[in-house]
Amino acid sequence: MDDNSELDIMLDELLNYFIHVERQTLLLVERGIKDKSELMLAADAYLRTRGVSAESRKRLIDHFSRFIWGYYILEEAINDKDISDIKVLSENNVRIKRKGRRMNADIRFPSKSDYKRFISMVAVKNKTNLSDVNAIQSFTDKESNSNFILRFNIATDFVNSCDVPYLHIRKIPKKKYTIKNLIELNMLDEKTADYLINAASNSSGILFTGKGASGKTTLMNVLLDYIPHDKSGLVIQENEELFSNSHPDMMFQHIVSTHGEGKIQYDLKDLGRNGLLTDLDYFIIGEIKGGEALYLLNASYTGHRCWASVHGMSSTEAFNKLADYVKYESDYSLTDIKRMLIGIKTIVYMKDFKVCEISEVRGMENGEIVYEKILG
Repeated sequence: MDDNSELDIMLDELLNYFIHVERQTLLLVERGIKDKSELMLAADAYLRTRGVSAESRKRLIDHFSRFIWGYYILEEAINDKDISDIKVLSENNVRIKRKGRRMNADIRFPSKSDYKRFISMVAVKNKTNLSDVNAIQSFTDKESNSNFILRFNIATDFVNSCDVPYLHIRKIPKKKYTIKNLIELNMLDEKTADYLINAASNSSGILFTGKGASGKTTLMNVLLDYIPHDKSGLVIQENEELFSNSHPDMMFQHIVSTHGEGKIQYDLKDLGRNGLLTDLDYFIIGEIKGGEALYLLNASYTGHRCWASVHGMSSTEAFNKLADYVKYESDYSLTDIKRMLIGIKTIVYMKDFKVCEISEVRGMENGEIVYEKILG
């Protein structure tokens, strides 16, 4: 069995066996109940039953191991420090973002079935089920790569207008950027950096705004480490992107989604409600997309220093988006909502990984928020 095509066929058979027939063994290994070596022995035993020679078994087990424990042909892009995002639109259309620029990647899956099998494997290794009732999934892999936290978003062909899944991988460096790094990357200058470091310690609240991938999370993550160590804080987030290796009194929580068929679920609203019962100085929501905004409002109005990110078109439009989210979840008038939110004093607007505007809230006049432009 030396012909490469025959090896590929047998590898397909081996992967299909452990993804679909003997899936429980793989799940037990992923959960730490069984050792990895037991899976390799089980794979070798299966190949013996198929009459595969010792030399070919060794090669197949090596390929099988790379597929199971790594991310297959995407590994090189995942390990490339200049690539922040990997997006797979089909088996022969892989896009990457390198230093902020989108481009095609020289990566191709051998076939459509190979790509679909890879997606299934990604789900299994991250304890996620991609059934029709779980056709859209988001999850984080913190363990498999030594340099990056990997955030996955998968939409299967059950909801897509094509016959293949979509995959997006966002890479979050485990070694956090420093403020000096952000200056070197031209995200901000030293004067703006000093202003934001001071705001992290003294502002009653900071709102980061801009479109997706504008740098909001990166900047917020750096500024977390400038929160005074005599203050306590809670960070709630959809995916585990914000973290601190130095603050002694900062708690981090993430949502729990129904990755399988179970009913256990904790969303940002659940985490927000619980956070308001905790002894906190800082109340931080990674990204606001809905009703959790009400708990940010309540936290701000009761004296917490609140941080959050929200999509917005400018530093003076972000509050309107935030107020809309609160309105959907409450009976407050928009005027009352804005009045209760003005404890969040500093608003940072970002575009293309750069701080473009900073505004400060000065109060309200005739039901509208009054801003002072600091930058931009």
